[in-house]
Amino acid sequence: MKRLLILPAILMAFASCRPTVTSDWEPILFVQQIADDTSGVFSLVTSYRNAGTKGSIALIGEPESCLQLAQRFLEADERDNVDGRLSHDRLPDFAGERFSVILDEHNAPYSRYVQSAPDSLREIAVRNAVAAVDSVCFSDAMIPSSRLVKNRAKVFVLASPYLSEFGLSDIDTLFKIGGHEPLIISQAEALMEEANERKLNHFAVWAPANTAKIYERVSRQVCGKSVVVLSPDENRDDRMQFREAMRQYRSLHPNQPLDAILLDPYDLDTAELEAELEHIRREITEEDASLSRLLPPSFRFIPSADCVTAACYRLFRRYNLFTHDIAYPSARYFQTEETMDGDYVFVEISPAYVAQKYAYVPDIH
Repeated sequence: MKRLLILPAILMAFASCRPTVTSDWEPILFVQQIADDTSGVFSLVTSYRNAGTKGSIALIGEPESCLQLAQRFLEADERDNVDGRLSHDRLPDFAGERFSVILDEHNAPYSRYVQSAPDSLREIAVRNAVAAVDSVCFSDAMIPSSRLVKNRAKVFVLASPYLSEFGLSDIDTLFKIGGHEPLIISQAEALMEEANERKLNHFAVWAPANTAKIYERVSRQVCGKSVVVLSPDENRDDRMQFREAMRQYRSLHPNQPLDAILLDPYDLDTAELEAELEHIRREITEEDASLSRLLPPSFRFIPSADCVTAACYRLFRRYNLFTHDIAYPSARYFQTEETMDGDYVFVEISPAYVAQKYAYVPDIH
């Protein structure tokens, strides 16, 4: 039972030798331990591509973020389904696709690992990716015999900037050892790729302060320059946060208008932000006037979920990953739960349970 969703006990033991993987990036020891287990967990990695186009899109991360991102995927209609051009054709962009929404309840919030145990978060990311390519889940964490069948993942979507920093490279390294180029979309990279796609010259990222270094690194890697990260007080309402974010930007670039702000938090209400933007543009106060000069008519907010779905769509077009099934997109929901042995597994939960626990109503067709 534990071979599939809980990595075997032998892989948890501390190894006396250092990893022998040769790459430009040093993986955690856990990656080499999995690679050495050729008859067990590593077989899931080496058979990754067996899922084919019928595999699922695995959304992995903290529950609230994953659910908000899942909703965007399910309702997305930005592209023509025939030629991929920007056009609403009244057909879901991900028609026929199956989503495995993995709510990492057991390990959230990820921010608690950043300072004290970053390698633990890297290991969590690898565990979840390996479990995502498994075909087994459970209906009850306390009943080992409650095994269910789930779709194996064909694409990983890391719905948190923390997973971009602490986990993405380890997942990539592990699957390359297994002979595959893993298809991974990360939130942080998706935001920066969207800036490139839209040819933005002057933009900022609205994100928590403890993710600033992540976005600065990724922006240098993807865009060739360091991005301005704005981190307003999350305890204030969205409109006041926007105003505070613009004050932060003004203090750094008082004379440089913005093309856009890329929004890291999935739960920001863009309608509220647009309302505050219009209020500022009325220039009722001196502060409004000073902020308005930095917000030209072409300025826009770009939500994180839009960036991630766009990046995934481009990936699907590039590698022809679409199922081509004539159906609405569908989702199955899983959360990580602790077993009696102190490990954690993927447990399938119903849409009704999701709605009750997370105050979220899935878009079910």
